[in-house]
Amino acid sequence: MKKVSVLALAAVVLLSGCGLLPAEEELRKAPIVKSVEEEYFSTTVVKTGNIRDYVSENCTYQYQLTQSLSFGVGGESVKATYVTVGQAVHAGDLLAELSTDLVEEELTKSREECAKLEEEATYYEALMNIEKDREALAKRFGKKYDEDRLKKAVNTYEEVAGRKYVADLRLGELEADLNGRQLIAGIDGVVDYVKEIPVWLNGRINAFDKYISIHSDRTGFVLSTNNADMYDFGDTYTIQVEKAGSYLCEVVKITRPVNGQGGLTYVVLEPLKPDDALEIGVNGSLIIETAYRENVTYIPTSALRTIDEKPAVYVMDENGMRSIRYVEIGLSVTGKKDNDENRTEILSGLKAGETVILK
Repeated sequence: MKKVSVLALAAVVLLSGCGLLPAEEELRKAPIVKSVEEEYFSTTVVKTGNIRDYVSENCTYQYQLTQSLSFGVGGESVKATYVTVGQAVHAGDLLAELSTDLVEEELTKSREECAKLEEEATYYEALMNIEKDREALAKRFGKKYDEDRLKKAVNTYEEVAGRKYVADLRLGELEADLNGRQLIAGIDGVVDYVKEIPVWLNGRINAFDKYISIHSDRTGFVLSTNNADMYDFGDTYTIQVEKAGSYLCEVVKITRPVNGQGGLTYVVLEPLKPDDALEIGVNGSLIIETAYRENVTYIPTSALRTIDEKPAVYVMDENGMRSIRYVEIGLSVTGKKDNDENRTEILSGLKAGETVILK
């Protein structure tokens, strides 16, 4: 009886113990952290003003023509130098030379041989053509023709023509050798450099070392440009030289690339009033205005976008709401160092005072 009571009591205690334990708490959920990224916009106001587009070119003040001359033969002594620094020369003048006696002697013989072979080749070519005509006539009238005569004429002509070809090559080599031994002015100008050869070299010079250089009397600002169509002879432009002022200059020379080969165009501009203070090598710049709009509605070009292949901007109202606005544009300027010069003309779609978002 006691055992049953004990068991019953234990059950009551257990049950009551369960009821006395605190209820299991529900696990708290991790807080959800929302990252709010606030958008910031750089805005500007549509304005009214002027728009100017231009091309800026850099140029250098230098001699309009220069020529550097070197011997094409090395290891020999200079026979004679006929000019000095500061001396005026003309195109075609002989300025200096190596020894040419042996070359000129061989040239004389080579020219005589080439002339003789020219006569022989002409004679045998005529003889060959006569035999060809005789063969054609014989075939036309059904007559017999000795083909050995034509073969002989052809062979003789080809043999003489072959010897003439070799002789002409040799003549060309000798003429090139002579040219390599003589320095001849290619322009009218003034000698500005003559190489000094150390005594221990006994007058010998290396092939293709600059020996004499010439510059023309005329100077000017020279520029290279991709904007070839902008320049024409007689055009005048103002060139600004740092610390030296501005110079009104005229286009006197334009050297365009050979057709189909591409490349830059070289333009020479001469100051209308020569200035002895201008030094060779100083740099200048000129600005050529290409378009101008006065008192027009405009936005910074950086605010312009392309949406659905149309020019557009993002407009912001007083409540900070954005909307797309398609616009019609006119002159649009880009690529200028001063960003305020990069403006786009608005023909329709915006009014002065509205706020637009920059890129």
